Amino acid sequence: MWCLVNLPNGTTSGVQCDPKRISQECLEKVCADLGIICETDYFGLIPVRDGDSAADVDECNAKQWINLRNPLHLYTNDRTHPIVFSLRVKFWVPAHLILQSSVRGLFYMQARQELFDGHLRPSSWTNAAYLAALLLQADGFRYDPAKVPSAKSQSLTGGEEAPCGAPPTASSSVVESSSSASSTPERRPQQQQQQQLRRPSKRKCSEIEYKRSSVSSQSGGSGGSSPTGWHLDDMGSGATSGGSPMAATTGSAITTAASVAELNKAPKNIYHRYGVLRPAFDDPEEERPPPQPENFHQLIADEHEKLSRIKMSPTSAQYWLLEEVCSLVGYGEEIFEGVTIAEPSVVCKIGVSPHGLTIVKDDEKYSVPFTAVKAAKSIKRSFRLTYMDERHEEANVELKLPNHRTAASLYRAITEKHVFYSCETVRPVVTTQFIRDLKGTIVSMFNEDTELGKRYVFDIQRTCREVYDAARRTLHARGIEISNGAEEHGAESPAVALGRLEATLSTQKDEAGQLERLFDERIREAITCPICADGEIDTTFLPCGHMTACRTCAVQCDRCPLCRSNIESISKIFLPPLLQSRKSGSGATISSRRQSDASTDTTTKTSIATPKVAAALVH
Repeated sequence: MWCLVNLPNGTTSGVQCDPKRISQECLEKVCADLGIICETDYFGLIPVRDGDSAADVDECNAKQWINLRNPLHLYTNDRTHPIVFSLRVKFWVPAHLILQSSVRGLFYMQARQELFDGHLRPSSWTNAAYLAALLLQADGFRYDPAKVPSAKSQSLTGGEEAPCGAPPTASSSVVESSSSASSTPERRPQQQQQQQLRRPSKRKCSEIEYKRSSVSSQSGGSGGSSPTGWHLDDMGSGATSGGSPMAATTGSAITTAASVAELNKAPKNIYHRYGVLRPAFDDPEEERPPPQPENFHQLIADEHEKLSRIKMSPTSAQYWLLEEVCSLVGYGEEIFEGVTIAEPSVVCKIGVSPHGLTIVKDDEKYSVPFTAVKAAKSIKRSFRLTYMDERHEEANVELKLPNHRTAASLYRAITEKHVFYSCETVRPVVTTQFIRDLKGTIVSMFNEDTELGKRYVFDIQRTCREVYDAARRTLHARGIEISNGAEEHGAESPAVALGRLEATLSTQKDEAGQLERLFDERIREAITCPICADGEIDTTFLPCGHMTACRTCAVQCDRCPLCRSNIESISKIFLPPLLQSRKSGSGATISSRRQSDASTDTTTKTSIATPKVAAALVH
């Protein structure tokens, strides 16, 4: 049976698997095609059903991960057609813990997509400009001063064009809503016809049009669907009414048709296309968040210029982008929404992230670390969570979720992420937990050890530490050199590297200035008359040809101060133009220093006041 797996970069890989085997084999075959030797524990597969769009699969809310320990045929009803999955990052880890560049590339592609979709939110406008510059550098764009937007084009930010994979802005969605709505119904019959007529290749199937859930440029979805980038921090009226908070915040920015047409005529460049990142403000006391700066695209260009100055490679930019997103809002978070059982009208949201749980209820937000969780239990649509609050008192949260799958996914997400990030090893109580279907339950009444109808609840096999140690041992056994990510891409962050570069350039500039001043001073001393120590050498003695005195001192000399030969005549000389310019540039400094020397050393000047005596002293 064929399995089509959509990758984060928008392509599709096809593998052939036995439907009776576990789903882990499908994941391993896809990873082998991508050159991933180990570290497959970070990834998971999401089933793609008929009618699902790209936004539905990439949505960060309650992802339905398949259990890799269960048979593959559980996720299809028709074995004549291929099963479609989406490969996504399930457990996010920092970039310095990733040992393979292929794994880091998949992490980057998904982080890039989630930044454009709004799942990951920068902390400020400055942070958004820095992340946009890292994306530009990672995607291979070089800094070009000619492409920096002008002040006039920056004011027309509503007509920006999003890059491939980025959601359309409010103005572009108005223009394209009619075309997207009309093209959506025609897409499914074409896909079904291609599915029946075409057979996928054995391995790489990027040419297959069966991409119902891949990360594509149409992440905005069909007409009428709202953006998927919303978080627990967005608890405004748009969130409570079932719509997207981003749609609620951008709805006021939608202009008329005439203004949209005018904005679309504005020049678009890479800084406009990558300037779609919008920060999330966590300050509850701030009634109105800061608006977008007028020079936001100029800030992106400035950050891009800094990265180009330190000659950052695209792979290094990917590394530092993954390091930067670890502290962003929505990093590795799955959000589950339901209503409280005690008060059915109260909406409660639970976010499960690598750092713990986030509970939002009645406009109040609570952070619960994994160590404070005492018990979690799901029964059909109901879910119950017991934890210790900040006052070290036991608290309970009881929710009724949309369906039993969502309740089971919440229970599974809390357990697996707690084990993966906080525990030393996976205990048997987690690995052996299973349920049975009706047929298996009946058979188990007569034989408890039967495998019939057994369905494992969790598929986690190793913790974060164990995955890292196992990956190092595997790569070492295969003779693959393991390089530290921080050493490979620079042990210091781009900001520190830029500061060090600026300090080095400043030091070199100061040293060059000191050498220049010293050189000018030596030239000035070389052309200064040694007799009076004030005038400039501008004459030559004939016939000996020595140049060692100014005009005033030369007329008073009978013999050459150097060779003691008789002077028959003197002739005026002219310095080269370049030497004259250097002399005039340093003349003020030298003359001021000479005046100070003259005031402190009058005895020396008195001793050389008379040219005749000075000539004898020189001899």
